[in-house]
Amino acid sequence: MTLRIQVSDLLSRPGHGREDTAFLRLCFQVGDASVDDEAAVQVRLRSLTDGVVARGTAATTVDLVCTRCLTTWSEPLSATFEAVFRLHPEDADDESAIEEGGWIDLEPIVHDEVSLAFPAIPLCRPDCAGLCQTCGTD
Repeated sequence: MTLRIQVSDLLSRPGHGREDTAFLRLCFQVGDASVDDEAAVQVRLRSLTDGVVARGTAATTVDLVCTRCLTTWSEPLSATFEAVFRLHPEDADDESAIEEGGWIDLEPIVHDEVSLAFPAIPLCRPDCAGLCQTCGTD
């Protein structure tokens, strides 16, 4: 599923902007953390002379596994993103192309930023002692 937004109305009006809300189904895993939920995406679009800047947040729920005691739980996760889309991108690393018909696709950016927002070392609670080396219980 993609998160495509029509921006042709902004392309001829530099400096103008608008806000959009969209939903994107995310289903992927990074290590022991995973997401299988719909992300609510709030995006603010601002027109440039030759493109559009998209800034926003994506909110979803992530399933985590404690690195100390292996407890599983879910918690909300929010990730921010910013991307520049141009009619004719010059720098392929920092800019994306506006698709034919005036569409931009935020799905790859939202996917990447949500995956980067996963906690590096998930802990079920700050004082988690982990599993007992003798009996194996929490």
